[in-house]
Amino acid sequence: MAGAYLGLDIGSKYIKVVEARGGGGRVEVTGMAIAPTPPDTFDGGVILDAQRLGQAIRQMLRDAGIGTKQVISAAASNTSVVVRVVEVPAVSDDKELATQMQWEIERQIPFAAAQTIMDYARIERPEGVDPSQQNIEVLLAVAQQDFIDQHVEVLFAAGLNPKAIDVVPLAMGRALLDIGEPAQSAGHTALIANIGAGTTDIGVFRDNLPAFLRTLPVGGDNFTRAIAEALQVDMDTAERYKRDLAEVMFEQLPQTGFGVSGALPGESGGFIDFTEPPPMSASGPISSPSGRMPFDFSGAATESTEFSSPSGGLAPSSEELGGGSGGLAPSSGELGGASGGLANPSQELNPPSTPFDFSAQQTEGEAPGFVPPASDVPPAFGEATPQPQDALKIQIFNAIAPHVTDLVQELRRSLDFYRSRSGDAPVHEILLCGGMARLPKLAEFIEHELGISTRVVNPLRHVQISIKKQNYDMDEVGPLFAVSLGLAAYDLLPEPAKRGKRK
Repeated sequence: MAGAYLGLDIGSKYIKVVEARGGGGRVEVTGMAIAPTPPDTFDGGVILDAQRLGQAIRQMLRDAGIGTKQVISAAASNTSVVVRVVEVPAVSDDKELATQMQWEIERQIPFAAAQTIMDYARIERPEGVDPSQQNIEVLLAVAQQDFIDQHVEVLFAAGLNPKAIDVVPLAMGRALLDIGEPAQSAGHTALIANIGAGTTDIGVFRDNLPAFLRTLPVGGDNFTRAIAEALQVDMDTAERYKRDLAEVMFEQLPQTGFGVSGALPGESGGFIDFTEPPPMSASGPISSPSGRMPFDFSGAATESTEFSSPSGGLAPSSEELGGGSGGLAPSSGELGGASGGLANPSQELNPPSTPFDFSAQQTEGEAPGFVPPASDVPPAFGEATPQPQDALKIQIFNAIAPHVTDLVQELRRSLDFYRSRSGDAPVHEILLCGGMARLPKLAEFIEHELGISTRVVNPLRHVQISIKKQNYDMDEVGPLFAVSLGLAAYDLLPEPAKRGKRK
């Protein structure tokens, strides 16, 4: 059986962690924890207090009896991280592609290219490459160096050993598509929407491979603020109203019908337009062609590997990833093992002052469990007030209705954009996860408006649960743990599902 790993998902409202093992072609969950994100530590994708956030994670793990130290976390920020599927002119030589991607990054990111970490990988579709095709698909991930430095500081403050830093779209695809789902016919396409407190991550996956990725700065907090403003109550009361009374009321919404084509992404206020290249910077980003999502610290990189599943990712190559002072430091050879790792942020990068071996196995706790205080777990929508007043429910829905319709419109725009680039290829289903996915009747409304089968997914139903202290309904909390489960399963999936690994 493979060693245990933690999947750590730091959100603006809640921190979620899953401890998992792999063996016999299955993923086994041996520990789970959830706790509120401390105020003024993480907001809008910006880490405000790395030490206090790290200490909160350390305490959460201690309370849950989780002792595993090897962690895969998600670099989640709508301002500092960009993950996109891009089309570039077809090249056969990996060195040519590396040069091409250095230029491509200037077109794709909304921040200065200097002091960034970039990685990419070809996307190899099951049907192969048409020799006459002029373009190829490449998965591109770019993060600002400062953000990664702060993220790693959080992990060290929590007493954890980073194995890799993944990205949310691949983690949610891994959890919802690669773990336990039955095999689908060729060309099967699913749109996944992870609706969190601050953002909504959208990914279109064809044959379990990313085809279109997008992050919206819209989430449950928008609903809460709308309720607070409309009913003139404080945010805590508005949050309680949202949780206890909010639901999608079909009879209160205008019928928009399906198939209405919206503008392409980039024309919407909720989506950054990357079609216009930003000004060229004096120095370019550091690239790292490999086969795992950013930023894998567990072993040596090769010159190039192929990406072929959300279960894989991109990793740093043997080139230097850091710059300036602190952050992800290269060794004299390659990252990972005893000779590479993260340098002390107060020391010079080259050579690193402390070589950390991120691939070493850690000892897991003796009695892992899922034991956060009951107040730490967001209750089910509607569970606290069995018979709410209809008038108040209507007021609450009228407050959130614009955000419900905006969310559906953004899903429609994403579908239209994907179809426009894929020859009007069909999307067969929409899968919802995240805290706001549990809003009653949201899935039904999306299905009604878009004409595509839509359901809320609990990825925990497809794994073995071996938790000694388990006090919560897994069907209810499951959608909250999609990203953290996908992170924990980063290195646990059996072949051939675990694709994109170094060779």
